[in-house]
Amino acid sequence: MSEFEIALPSNQDTDIDVTNQGLYNYNFNSYSLATLQKAAGLSLSEKIRKSVFSHISEAKLIEELSNKGEVEYVAKLSDYAKEKLKSGEWTLGIRKKTGETYAVIKDVSTGKSQSFVTLDKKVVQNLGNLPELSAIQGQLADIVEKIESLNRLVERVEQGQYNDRYAGFFSARQQVVEALSADDETVKKELLISAVKTNNDTIAKLMLAIHHDALAFIDTKIKPKEAQRIDNHLQNSIGYLNSTVQLNLVAYTALGEQQALIATLMNYKSFIGQTLLEEVGDTERTLAWQIDNAHKGMDGKFDEISLDVTDRITYLVDEVINKRSGEQDYERIETEKMHDAEL
Repeated sequence: MSEFEIALPSNQDTDIDVTNQGLYNYNFNSYSLATLQKAAGLSLSEKIRKSVFSHISEAKLIEELSNKGEVEYVAKLSDYAKEKLKSGEWTLGIRKKTGETYAVIKDVSTGKSQSFVTLDKKVVQNLGNLPELSAIQGQLADIVEKIESLNRLVERVEQGQYNDRYAGFFSARQQVVEALSADDETVKKELLISAVKTNNDTIAKLMLAIHHDALAFIDTKIKPKEAQRIDNHLQNSIGYLNSTVQLNLVAYTALGEQQALIATLMNYKSFIGQTLLEEVGDTERTLAWQIDNAHKGMDGKFDEISLDVTDRITYLVDEVINKRSGEQDYERIETEKMHDAEL
């Protein structure tokens, strides 16, 4: 993650359609949160855009980029660039390479850079880790897709016993929808934080329920009818756990909190590893395998996807950690250079 490039959307690109019925799915099957994840990514990009333009106006930045552009024969290039950006033919973005952060204009159709200019250090400091968080959205989307794949394998049969835990998901989801559609930044932040608190409470309850039901499910003395009942509870809880974790990823993306997002992933990965992927006794089989084995047609997919999710999380976390350590090394070298120069 030492090098990346991200696009900054136009204002209208970040709007969420609150009339989209897909945001309010109550059919109690697998709840896809892809629309919310995409909206959160756009919200993050808008946060970056505002941060950049709080230090330098968009017009001034375009003017600086235009003065370094390749299309020298065009009169009043800044006006030309504005029209291209307005039409969507060109896009503004941020690129990081060899320790420097640049503003860049690219041709959308060809992917060719039209111009770039180094951003002021104050602008870069103000951005913090927002660009890096935006840059990992693709990998985050892959992880979310795998989590949703797990949800498509489980069968949700609503049980009154756990309704309070499942209700937490719907409460937090509505708060996230309202947050992403809010114009007021204070309202947006308060709703997202409230959603995270609701999510974490729900996640903790679901994890305890899954742990308790898992112990009962693997009991060799359990009767078939009781095993079926517990299996239903397990699948429901796992499905809602996955969806609630996804909501936290959406919320932290919109808040621009990379480390909190990583903490959410690590908590989920640890639980999956210590519960679903933990070997049951001396059987050399996992709980995920037993869930697979209890349902025809899964063909080991639940176990396979659970492992794939944890591997992807490990890869993403390692990449973020390496990026942070690499950046710290770069800053240390730059500080030493400045110190030597003063001497």
